[in-house]
Amino acid sequence: MSVQAVGAIFRRRRWWLLLPLLCGWAAVASLRYVLPAQYQSQALLLIEQQSVPHTYVQPNVTFNADQMLQSLGQQVLSHDRLAQVVRQYHLYPAVEARQGLDAAILKLRKAISIQPVSLASLPHPQSGDWSAITIAFQAPSPALAQAVANDLTTLFIQDNLQATQQASAQTTSFLDQQVQQAAAQLQQTRAQVQSFEHAHLGTLPGQTQTNLAMAMSLQTELASSLAAIHSTKQEIASDRALLAQAPTPAQQAQQQQLAALEAQLQQLRSRYTDRYPAVVALQQQIVALQHSPHPAAAAGASGSSIPAAQSSLALSQVRSQLQADEALLPEQQKQVSALRREAGEYQRRLSLAPLPATQLASLQGQEQLAVTAYQDLLGKRNASQMASQLEAQQGGAQFRLLDAPALPQKPISPKPGVLSLLGVVVGLILGLAVSAAAELLQDRIRGEAEIVALGLTPILARVPSLRSLSEMRRRRWQSRFEWAAGAALLLVLIAGNVWMLRG
Repeated sequence: MSVQAVGAIFRRRRWWLLLPLLCGWAAVASLRYVLPAQYQSQALLLIEQQSVPHTYVQPNVTFNADQMLQSLGQQVLSHDRLAQVVRQYHLYPAVEARQGLDAAILKLRKAISIQPVSLASLPHPQSGDWSAITIAFQAPSPALAQAVANDLTTLFIQDNLQATQQASAQTTSFLDQQVQQAAAQLQQTRAQVQSFEHAHLGTLPGQTQTNLAMAMSLQTELASSLAAIHSTKQEIASDRALLAQAPTPAQQAQQQQLAALEAQLQQLRSRYTDRYPAVVALQQQIVALQHSPHPAAAAGASGSSIPAAQSSLALSQVRSQLQADEALLPEQQKQVSALRREAGEYQRRLSLAPLPATQLASLQGQEQLAVTAYQDLLGKRNASQMASQLEAQQGGAQFRLLDAPALPQKPISPKPGVLSLLGVVVGLILGLAVSAAAELLQDRIRGEAEIVALGLTPILARVPSLRSLSEMRRRRWQSRFEWAAGAALLLVLIAGNVWMLRG
């Protein structure tokens, strides 16, 4: 079919096209007032980084926005949570009555939207292509949409805080267990090192000089102790010799009696002469006592320079010193025996070859590794505790409410612009269908081309169209009216679309 033929059909069927177009558009656009309105309220949550710099406190939980969104979305959209929301706000009672609670929960889940948002204007964008999320909910009324969206946002933030704190606490608990195991391992390794050193005390590498110094010191001390024993023995022998030469108790008594008589004689001579009877009697007693069978008495009477009392005191001191020396001698001998045993032990250690250093070095290396592992885990545990405290104070990475759910002013569905464009498409299809049907069902032959195409009798002559002046005038007015009516229809269609698109 040529373009001229299509143009001819359009001119003939213009009203068959325009009127269904307008009617179809009007019918579809009127669905705006027939379909139930849906309102949407949404919240904007910003992903806020940890308040304390990572150089001071390393977080326990790696904040992966995609994983966090997926995990929290599953928690918020769980069956139990949504069932609680359905019961609290009495959502979809007709669906629940006909199909049960699960159907109502499924419809509620479809009405909830949790989507990432790319915010290039944020001061600290997260790794990835988004730094915030929106939580939206659709409902038949604005107040219901706002209330449910607000509850869902609260659940989302609370679940995020709870999940982060729980993960941080689990990390701290795990590290605490590792620290305890490392401490036990370190204690066991140190016990092995101490047991090895105790079992090979004195023969360990590096103790030769100490053993030699101790052996020399003990030899010096042993020589000093032997000299002290020799001195003590000499003092004991000297004291015993002095006591052997000391007078007997009878001789001491005779000396004391002689000393008393001589003192009495001196007193009498100071007052009387030598012929005085008392003086003579005392002299006779002294002479008789001096000629007694005890020579010590005579010696004492002949002019001993030490008084009897002083001699007795000196002998008592000698006896005391002798007793002390006799008591000291066994102790000195015991000390010498102990020094000889200890010196022999150090001589034995010096005679033994030092053990190979590899055994002790291996144990000490294991101990150092255990110390390093323990200190490393201890530092991580302390850092984890700080991070857990920061999470408990809500100072870690978290979602912060940037825009709270607002009360929607206009419905989001049905969308007037979409209905208007859909009405134009439906009306155009309807007009084309009606025009095509009318053209196919008509039984007229229009023009020479159709006669030739049908293979009828050849054209013998042409009769021109002869119109009177009044007919021509009527045709002109009819054409003007049709153009005006068509323009009016198009203006109505355009104005209606503009009005619908503006909502």
